[in-house]
Amino acid sequence: SSRLYSSSKSTNMLTLITPDKVTLEIKDPVDKIALSQVQSILSEIRPNNSPSIDPSALLTVAKRLGDVPADHEGTYTISKEECKAAFEALGETERNALVNIHNRVKVFAEAQRASVQDVEVDIP
Repeated sequence: SSRLYSSSKSTNMLTLITPDKVTLEIKDPVDKIALSQVQSILSEIRPNNSPSIDPSALLTVAKRLGDVPADHEGTYTISKEECKAAFEALGETERNALVNIHNRVKVFAEAQRASVQDVEVDIP
C-alpha cells in the first residue's frame, strides 16, 4: 500500500500516514475582502471599466482614505506637457537618476510579471 509521511510537531519526527488522510488545500493568494475593496475602488475611479482614471474621483477616494487632506482644494494632476517641462528643467544628475530608477523598476516589473504563470503537473 502507498504511504506518505507527515511531520509531528512534538517530536520533529515523520509520522506514517496513508493517502486517504492527505487533504488538498488550495488557498486563494488574494484575500477576498481586500479584492472586493479594490474592485470597488477601481470601479469608482474608472467608471464603466474605462482604461483611464477619472482624476476627480481619484482625489475623492484619496481624501476618503486619508491619503490627501480632506480640506484640499485643487488637483494633484498635471498634464504630460507640464510633466515633460518639469523633467527637462531638472539638472542632468537628477534626470539621469530618474531615468535609471525608471529602467530598474521596469526591468523588475517585467521579470516579476513573466515569473507568474499557471502550472499544472501530473503527479504519478
